[in-house]
Amino acid sequence: MSRRRRHQEGSLFKRNTRNKVWVARWWEDAIGSENQIERIRRSEVLGTVAEIPTKREAKQLLDDLLRRVNRGEHRPQAVLTFKNFVEDRWKPDVYPTLKFSSKKFYDNMVDAHLIPVFGDTQLRLITKDAVQSFLTAKAKNGSSWKTVKLIRTAFGGIIEAAVRDELLASNPVRRTRLPRRGPEKESAPIAAENVTTLIEKLAEPSRSIAALLAMTGLRIGELLALRWQDVDLKNGFLSVNQSVYEGHFDEPKSKRSKRRVPLGPKSVEILRILPRKDEAPSALIFRARNGAPLSRRNLLNRQLKPACKALGLTGVNWHWLRHANATLLDSVGAPLGTVQALLGHSSSETTRETYIGSVPADARRAVEGVENLIGPKWTQVPVWPEMGNTLIN
Repeated sequence: MSRRRRHQEGSLFKRNTRNKVWVARWWEDAIGSENQIERIRRSEVLGTVAEIPTKREAKQLLDDLLRRVNRGEHRPQAVLTFKNFVEDRWKPDVYPTLKFSSKKFYDNMVDAHLIPVFGDTQLRLITKDAVQSFLTAKAKNGSSWKTVKLIRTAFGGIIEAAVRDELLASNPVRRTRLPRRGPEKESAPIAAENVTTLIEKLAEPSRSIAALLAMTGLRIGELLALRWQDVDLKNGFLSVNQSVYEGHFDEPKSKRSKRRVPLGPKSVEILRILPRKDEAPSALIFRARNGAPLSRRNLLNRQLKPACKALGLTGVNWHWLRHANATLLDSVGAPLGTVQALLGHSSSETTRETYIGSVPADARRAVEGVENLIGPKWTQVPVWPEMGNTLIN
């Protein structure tokens, strides 16, 4: 009896008066909101009547769809909406394990980008094509390639949790492709003279903060979380023990981020002359009048950006100074392992591929050196024959 109930023929009908399409319907098991199995009515467009001219051909396609269901191989999926899953299951399970900054990241991705589009969509109905169209639309509507990548990363992570909870058979987000990466605004070239000019232009406290970031390679959150007990001016080093984000203190980014960083004479001098009204070792080195941590965002908008605009430096933020430190370390011959340890990276690949750029002067010397090895002087090259427009693409 139960076998006859599982086997089904489904139904077919045509929809629309113009551009008619074949629509298939059948019954399917699904996971309900209370995690129980329930029967639901499935409906799917098979194609246009122009593409599938006969009912017999449409029936063959329907039979293909029902084969797994009738064989008992169908795996029930969730009728839970994306919004309900996020609020009722994903957040309660995941948020207790996240740092404050990571929670803020997911809140922004979910509230600003994902819920408005997929909030009322059942998890089982979030398809690869729907996600791909969503990402493409984001890119076309002005979101940067990096923003689209972050949205996809957050979306994929949430849907993967639904797969682990056996609410979905697979993760459609993982099968999508990022839109083509278009041209991006170039950041100011990293050169010692640019860093020096910027530091000299800044007002305090950003002047001291920028100098220390460029000289130590600390993240801005690590520097603003430093306390006097974390620095040893006599022996010339500091210890990274915390990070701060929007007033919330937390562990540094990774295990390798908890580290000791040597201080050169200039860094020691900067720290030595900073005002220190509160002698308590636990006092923050950079703090507001009430002792609270400074806001990286306010410092960026009120001091760093105006100085960069006046100097004509584009794409500069606090993290640019960390990149500058890595690049300048590389230019003076610091081994990769040393740069990795100083920056607190878990992977040397991150150090090599993301942080170490080239100093323009070094790059020019390298290019000229290669030309001297493989090329004759330009005056020795024969004159090209007249080729008109044949060289124009």
